[in-house]
Amino acid sequence: MSSLPHGAAAAERLTLFRREWPARISWGQVRAEEPRVFWRAAGGAALVVPTIAALLLWTSLAGEFPAPISLPAWLEWMRGGLVVGGFWLVLMLGVFAVILLDRPRELRRELAFRSFAAARGLSYARLGAAPPARGIFFAEPNDGTARGAARRRRLGMLAVPGDAARFRANFSLSPAEQPAWLGAEPSLQLAIASYSGGKNDARGPLLGFRYLQLRAPRALPHLVIDSLSNGRLREFLAGAQRLSLEGDFDRYFASYAPKGYARDALELLTPDVMAVLIDHGKHWDIEVVEDRILIVSRRVGRRWDRSETTALLLFAEVLGAELSHQARHYTDPRAARPRLQVAAPGQRLARGSRVWTVALVCALGAAFFTFPFVLGWLLDLS
Repeated sequence: MSSLPHGAAAAERLTLFRREWPARISWGQVRAEEPRVFWRAAGGAALVVPTIAALLLWTSLAGEFPAPISLPAWLEWMRGGLVVGGFWLVLMLGVFAVILLDRPRELRRELAFRSFAAARGLSYARLGAAPPARGIFFAEPNDGTARGAARRRRLGMLAVPGDAARFRANFSLSPAEQPAWLGAEPSLQLAIASYSGGKNDARGPLLGFRYLQLRAPRALPHLVIDSLSNGRLREFLAGAQRLSLEGDFDRYFASYAPKGYARDALELLTPDVMAVLIDHGKHWDIEVVEDRILIVSRRVGRRWDRSETTALLLFAEVLGAELSHQARHYTDPRAARPRLQVAAPGQRLARGSRVWTVALVCALGAAFFTFPFVLGWLLDLS
């Protein structure tokens, strides 16, 4: 068994990590890093006035508020085009102003991550390697293409359009050593994910989250361990796959494994692993998919950077060592190569059906539109 930091040892290590996080990044450091950043912020502030003026002009043109605008007869036919063009003008001015105004604070945040990465011997990137569309959280399509995408990743083949990443990896920390080949994923990555897919692309439970992703020693069955303290994932997963585990674990987590893989999940989620999850990660969700262990935190704001980044790094050491020990001894007798592969039924959890949700929404909509007619008919009868 691996020697793991528990109790006082874990607390001391967490204190060390938090001591390495910079106590304060001064505005002088921000100016030294980007000398013109405050001039640009002032430009953003100056844009606020024309943005508000354009907004009032647009609302007056589109909705006669705060005052109606009459156009000359020869220009009235263009009102629709002016309303659409005015909307995009206001949007672009507002976005540009916000970006310029927020740049000093964002740069301050970057410098904190960069300083911590240097102290820990990690590599920092404002936009890191984007994780592929894999599993529940990273919005893998539920159309039967997961197996092909997993095979291409395993063999180092070029991705096809369906494999494309749907999230950006912001403020990314990873090991200092670079992957051996272009496009390879880091063995550890800690970043803030933000959704970047299109409106018709698959979406996961969250459009933004902080995450830690680790490489496991081998491919494992698809598992989801859903923290009951931050909302439930049951609408995304078929309920028949839920497990009941020993001790107090079910008080903190809802666990899911593919049908027929309950025993395999128990082999991986040993009492030691469950104790680590309860002691260090009861506010996070965990997903195991392919050869990756993903830990998800919903605390993404600046004020959580120090506490969540350091706690997740400690969790990587504790859970990674414990679960990796179990993974090295795991075999799947259903697979053609039990020591290396997971059989097809264990590679992905079955998704929850949304038929009843759609039916309920349709029923409520129908009730809303038919209520006046039904009420009138009842009043006529009386």
